[in-house]
Amino acid sequence: MDALTTYNYALELAAAFLIFLIGYLAIFLAIAFCLLAAEAVHQSARFARTSLLKPLSDRTPPAPALAPADHRSSAFFGWTHRLAGGLVGSLRHR
Repeated sequence: MDALTTYNYALELAAAFLIFLIGYLAIFLAIAFCLLAAEAVHQSARFARTSLLKPLSDRTPPAPALAPADHRSSAFFGWTHRLAGGLVGSLRHR
């Protein structure tokens, strides 16, 4: 009977760990999805602003092929470099 108790404890521990991993993965995916949604809203607002501020004479029909995404103007591009540059810059001016 002692072996059965040990087996149940190990099974419960494995199930708890598996539930923890699934929950952690679900939170990670939800955060990634929210970041992608925020980036999509940012890019669409930027496109709408630039297209609405253009004069009517400058507007051209859209290109037949899709243009690649402009990753360099993304809100999330290079934030680590800006953060590190800001930290290093503040240390230099002391």
